[in-house]
Amino acid sequence: MPNARPSSTKPGRALLSHAIDYAGLFPPAALDLPTTVRNYESYRSEQQAWALGPLVLPAGKIVPFTNSWPEFAAEWPLSLLLGADIAAELQLARDHGLACDVVECKPVQPEEITAIREQLPDTATVYFEVPTSSDPEEHIAAIAAVGACAKIRTGGVTRGAIPPAADVARFLAACVRHEVPFKATAGLHHAIREVYPLTCDPRSERGLMHGFVNVILATTLLADGGGAAEATHLLEDTSAADFTCDEEDIRWHNWSFAVEQIVRARQSLLRSFGSCSFTEPLGELEQMGWL
Repeated sequence: MPNARPSSTKPGRALLSHAIDYAGLFPPAALDLPTTVRNYESYRSEQQAWALGPLVLPAGKIVPFTNSWPEFAAEWPLSLLLGADIAAELQLARDHGLACDVVECKPVQPEEITAIREQLPDTATVYFEVPTSSDPEEHIAAIAAVGACAKIRTGGVTRGAIPPAADVARFLAACVRHEVPFKATAGLHHAIREVYPLTCDPRSERGLMHGFVNVILATTLLADGGGAAEATHLLEDTSAADFTCDEEDIRWHNWSFAVEQIVRARQSLLRSFGSCSFTEPLGELEQMGWL
């Protein structure tokens, strides 16, 4: 994570420094490629570019992206999302001049992780998505053994896609225990856990969605010696009034998180989260007075 130390002393800024991997192509936004590219180009030039991470590009979009915007393909930081045919998709990426600096893999069995990692450049940052419905220990241990990173899916467009807080805490604790960096994806564009519409459709069902503030602070709590039960309680908290922020730290109940602690957790553990909206997470922190 580049430039992790925020230029402001506000802890709120430390939460989102280079944290938002722009995933405009994915639901619920599901934008087309030209709109996504225009948005990302705009975000890179805005005052809030300090919060922007790579553009998440699925392998199926390699050809239209590199053919239409070769200058961006060479210049922009990209997180390449691979599908089932990893070898073919990597070759396609290389043939079209992509560096494959950051690569995301869909869920695989723990015993497949070593072989997949060997197909990727030694210098690449590789994220393996880990199922959370069962104990992730074996996956996290295998990821640690090859020096890769983990990925957790924290939401989706249905209530059933949102993992329980206890399962998220179990994943976070395993990453802390094995010192495995990770990213989150889906459902983290709101600051505080609450019931929100799951899609942009006015008729959308609503669900209890995780908040990125909850997830980042739960990670920080575990990294600083807190237990899984405390982390679960923090992840479950839906009261914005329980979270306060000033120039020095963020507080939640009896816990206080200084900017240095948050930065440390962001550097060593929670690198980023994928969001189909770049503006919504920033807008919510601004409304809370944290930026």
